[in-house]
Amino acid sequence: MVFFHFFYDLNVYRFVSIDFQREPFWFYLPRLIVTLFLFSVGVSLALAHRDGIKRIPYLKRLAKIGIGAIIITISTYFMFPKSWVYFGTLHCIFFVTIFITPLRHFPKVSLILALIILSLEAIGHDIPFWIMDHASMDYIPLFPWIAVGLIGIFAKSMNVHRIAMPNNRFTRLFIVPGRHAFIIYIIHQPILFSCVYLAHRIVNSLS
Repeated sequence: MVFFHFFYDLNVYRFVSIDFQREPFWFYLPRLIVTLFLFSVGVSLALAHRDGIKRIPYLKRLAKIGIGAIIITISTYFMFPKSWVYFGTLHCIFFVTIFITPLRHFPKVSLILALIILSLEAIGHDIPFWIMDHASMDYIPLFPWIAVGLIGIFAKSMNVHRIAMPNNRFTRLFIVPGRHAFIIYIIHQPILFSCVYLAHRIVNSLS
């Protein structure tokens, strides 16, 4: 996500020229990232609360995600008034978490529901969802994306979390960022945007 947003910001200030809707790599990259996020939500939810909902950690996590979503909405409203985020990745994660929680012990039901949602999407029968007039820079509607979280629940039942990962210098580089993914997600874009904006001002002053 940091990589994608860095180039998004470069594109905003015309350091690069990228058509994020038509160039396959840039079109599918953010969708792959969101897929990984929501899949992880399903797996981790089923794993962390397999013996019952741990209310305080669960509510604290929801509150953190909800506050993060509000921060993103407010900040993008002022930074990008024509494309501000009203239902982006964090908003979707917040509601997906709520709606799939009761299904965490029903992996087969979760898979069936996910397949139904994805099948409807594939044949062009979109499930209605809230959409505003402007083109948001990050719009992740609940449908069909909730299906990915449901698949995560099923994947946990198939012990996907027990798959052994390589233990080497390269994989260890991701341990610390992985433990602080939420904070990184919240702060990386303001930092990147500020740096690119500063570079833009410097280049303009020298030209």
